[in-house]
Amino acid sequence: MSSKPKVEIIVYDAPTAVAATGCGCGCGCGDHDHGHEHGPGHDHHHMHDDCLSKIGYDLQTQAMALTLEKAFPGQVSVEYINVLKDPRGSRLPQTALLCSLAYPTPLVYINGQGRFAGSVPVERIRDEVSKHLAVTTH
Repeated sequence: MSSKPKVEIIVYDAPTAVAATGCGCGCGCGDHDHGHEHGPGHDHHHMHDDCLSKIGYDLQTQAMALTLEKAFPGQVSVEYINVLKDPRGSRLPQTALLCSLAYPTPLVYINGQGRFAGSVPVERIRDEVSKHLAVTTH
């Protein structure tokens, strides 16, 4: 019985303590400018793209793992490594990259190759996984 091809995704992170400051409108996001005053009823429309950045990459990685497992059952392994706390951290080349500030945290590796830096772009990662599985199954 042949096993299904597996795609390995590792998210390397070196988190820093960032205190989220609210914008005052009750949306829960910090560090963004609405560009207008809030009137009665808080009838405002603004994007909350930066809210995702307030969620730790560990939780973003867990959510991505669930999404990828649903899309590709049993074919993807996902791991989150905090290089500052993980016992392997001092031996990982990704730790040196993150500490050098050459790339923004986190670093996303797919099958051992660096693919993304600075975020966990789930849709783009899903596309990469799909392409890899298409190549390895033919």
